[in-house]
Amino acid sequence: MLTKFKVRSALAVVAALVAGAVAAPTPAPAAAAVPVQLLSITDLHGYLAESENLTIGGLQVGGAGYLKAHLDRLRAGQPNSFLIGSGDQFSGWPDYTQAFANEPTIEVLNAFGMDFDVAGNHEFDREFPFLQRMVSGRCYGTPGFDSCFKDSTGRAFHGTDYAYHAANVVDRRTKRSALPPYWITSVPKPGGGKLKLGVIGLAFPGTPTETLSIDGSGFDFQALVGTANKAAAELKAKGVEAIAVSMHEGGQQGGGFNDCLNPTGPIFDAARAMSPDIDVILGGHWHTAFNCMIPDPAGVPRPVLEASNHGRLLGEVNLSLDPKTGDVIRAATTATNHAVTKDVTPDAGVQKIVKYWTDRWAARQNEPLARIDRDLDFSTTAESRTGNLVADLYHDEAAPHRDGDADLALVPADLGVDVIAAGLKYAPGNQPTDRPGRILYGEAWPVAGISPITTQSLTGKDIDAVLEQQWIPPAYGCQRLSSLAVSKNVRYTYDLGAPPGDRVDPRDVFIDGRRLDLRRTYRVATTAVLALHGAQYGYPSFEQPKDLVRAPKMGQEVFLDYLRTHPSIKAPALGRVTAIPGTPAPVDGPFGPLKLLPQQEMKATATSQGSTAYAAPFAIDGKCSTMWHSNYSPPAPLPQSITLDLGSSRSIEALVYTPRQDADVPNGRISSYDVQVSPDGTTFQSVAKGNWDGTVDAKIARFPAGTTARYVKLVGLEGGANYAAATELNIALGS
Repeated sequence: MLTKFKVRSALAVVAALVAGAVAAPTPAPAAAAVPVQLLSITDLHGYLAESENLTIGGLQVGGAGYLKAHLDRLRAGQPNSFLIGSGDQFSGWPDYTQAFANEPTIEVLNAFGMDFDVAGNHEFDREFPFLQRMVSGRCYGTPGFDSCFKDSTGRAFHGTDYAYHAANVVDRRTKRSALPPYWITSVPKPGGGKLKLGVIGLAFPGTPTETLSIDGSGFDFQALVGTANKAAAELKAKGVEAIAVSMHEGGQQGGGFNDCLNPTGPIFDAARAMSPDIDVILGGHWHTAFNCMIPDPAGVPRPVLEASNHGRLLGEVNLSLDPKTGDVIRAATTATNHAVTKDVTPDAGVQKIVKYWTDRWAARQNEPLARIDRDLDFSTTAESRTGNLVADLYHDEAAPHRDGDADLALVPADLGVDVIAAGLKYAPGNQPTDRPGRILYGEAWPVAGISPITTQSLTGKDIDAVLEQQWIPPAYGCQRLSSLAVSKNVRYTYDLGAPPGDRVDPRDVFIDGRRLDLRRTYRVATTAVLALHGAQYGYPSFEQPKDLVRAPKMGQEVFLDYLRTHPSIKAPALGRVTAIPGTPAPVDGPFGPLKLLPQQEMKATATSQGSTAYAAPFAIDGKCSTMWHSNYSPPAPLPQSITLDLGSSRSIEALVYTPRQDADVPNGRISSYDVQVSPDGTTFQSVAKGNWDGTVDAKIARFPAGTTARYVKLVGLEGGANYAAATELNIALGS
């Protein structure tokens, strides 16, 4: 806008020119724009080794040494380059990082020259003090066993060389940000002086609802848009014109890693609403990749980018700053996702760091921890000594509450690596140097999972219901004969001859020698998995917990510490649970009597799968906790299909479809379907088309009378978030 002074000056110049009094001024050459490069990584999760066999877009990628080499290549010749993280860099799952309290990841990130990172949900896996110690280097537990290991240079762990940020994580007591809300840096401009750059950090708003970072931290995780706009206004007031947002929230799109095909998800909703003062939005959390230009509320496009996960991609945004105003020249902005390919020479220094930690992990697996007096057997369907020991540890570790300590522990044995995954074998010792029953660190490592130990209030009636939920009626969909491990102060009996839902008489349940009181409230120690996803795993009575308290340590930490501090362990006895043998009467399901083909007689293949953990055979394994899911990284657009080979030609009358069971995640629930059959697996014809609702209940597609086939294909035409998934598939045989 022209000021009055500028208007008068302009008029005077025009008048002078008309009168011939002055010559036209020669325009001064425009000062060159100031370049700024933002390099982006997200969701590294401690995946440092090049042996992880990662791919993206058909390329072999990954490895911290290669990532550092690509960083150096992109930084070359860039005077103002900054490495920006979008969260979840540590608290990963590779054993060689997790076994050393994620300190290897921090050493590598320091070597990368990280400038800024966001506290993702996994940075809260072990509560806020753990994130603080990752920054400060403070030890916890036993140094050298739990934390504070010597790094690759022989020095003690010293924490990060950068800070973690989150403007939307607010302490409920002080009403202030628990972490720095943003970071301000500066870049030199031509002729002297500096221009400011601000980066706002935003944590994942759903952090308290994640299995590992479940609520208990005392923080409120506020919404993205309002927080970002407030922080941007504060930065503007501080003279910052160039502003970026890095958030641990994302979305998805249907193309390659540099495409933006039909983008959907929270990051795009936020991008369309965030202040026009924000020039760049970097995302994470979804483990997806996209490179989009999304208009801000003023209609001006700005880059919205996510760089996949596990070090597959490295994002790059190049900005041009106006040297006079310091603002970003939007029209000159460019953005690219670069694959971290292995066709470059890896950085030798980072390779050395990674090798140091992987070698330490190999050596640590052979460190002796304790001795046991017999096998610690394990079963997912019956009482076991391993289950008993883990339940006892949960009970003893449970955090106290105003209503007292835990009254009992109920720990599911069929949830896999999150809770309990294996037992321990007694080794008699075949060599003179062997010690009978010796347990090595590597043998103990996979037994107990990393799920947090939580305690919640349940009534005696709730506990009775939970015990009944160990069995799912076998008529349709998922089948389960499960086992809840119980602490040593619990005894109960169940009758396998009774129908599911009526197998436990509460009069036969005893806690501390006293019969279960259906009206009393008990404090129950269990896994955080059930507090959040109980219904998905068949235990709905655990969901929506009351008076939830989280213990500081996770199950795996407690188990390993127990072995370290108890060099000679006597295996817990069996007998806490008594089963009365029997066979229940057949139960019809919601679709009337059906004769189902045993799933073990079928084979399953699919047009795509998300990973080996979501392969087609998981749709016919009888478990509610597993599923087939179409590929999501990169997304495989619908239609997608899964085909069942029935082994031989059969008379069939229906397909029963059990959709994805985690109620909070509808992705993949098929809403429009086409069921096709074939005698040879090559030529298919449609026998049933229609629509299903979006609930978790089992669905049915009935076939015309007389349908005969060997192959049955379920085609997902439409589904949640444009994916297809199936927890279970069953085939009803014709009469």
